[in-house]
Amino acid sequence: MITSNGIRIATITLFIISIITGCGTKKFKKTPLDNYIVENSNEEEFSVILEDMDVEGTFFKTYKHKYRIIKHEDDKPYEEATDWVEVDEKFFLKHEDNLGMVVLEKQGQGKISKAASPPGYRYVGDSRYGEWRTNNGVSFWGFYGQYMFMNQMFGMMSRPVYRRDYQTYSSGGYYGKRSYYGPKTGNKSLYGTNSAQTRKSRPNFFSRRASRSGWSSSSSSRSRSGSRSRSSGFGK
Repeated sequence: MITSNGIRIATITLFIISIITGCGTKKFKKTPLDNYIVENSNEEEFSVILEDMDVEGTFFKTYKHKYRIIKHEDDKPYEEATDWVEVDEKFFLKHEDNLGMVVLEKQGQGKISKAASPPGYRYVGDSRYGEWRTNNGVSFWGFYGQYMFMNQMFGMMSRPVYRRDYQTYSSGGYYGKRSYYGPKTGNKSLYGTNSAQTRKSRPNFFSRRASRSGWSSSSSSRSRSGSRSRSSGFGK
């Protein structure tokens, strides 16, 4: 015969076990990039560029991303733009430095990279699309005539890809392993959120960011908590 005390003890024991089990279990939450990989599993190759980001609210914040997707048709790249996509805070903070960067890429044989890289680097060095050219002793990448639109697509009109920089990327163990922001000038890198080119090409983003009190407080909170290995603030 089970007494009331026995029932209470059994109930408490089960409650404690459920707490311990719950604490030891982490629920995996897919990001928009994870969803994109699944939804486009039939695509042989694609690139996802972080086109814009925003924070709304002060006490209860909503984090958002916009992406630009580079796909292929008849071996010719074309782009699609997404609407705003809500993301969680951790994922947003992870990519604060990556505005204008490729944040997801799939190449041949299903090889996928989530390390941030400069837009268009996927096509540099590929003889199907262009060639290395030299001017005044400096080697840079040039697209063939039928692919000249890719200069505009990837912002290479005012920011050409020099061979020495690409060699650092391609032979320095970056692809698929660690992010590459290009060479530095002072404390600023060539690519990423706080680069000179990104500031010039996206003035609306920077004015909007400055007006969002909730955004600045997110960054300072992250800096205090030490949740990132690089220095605090935006960009590189």
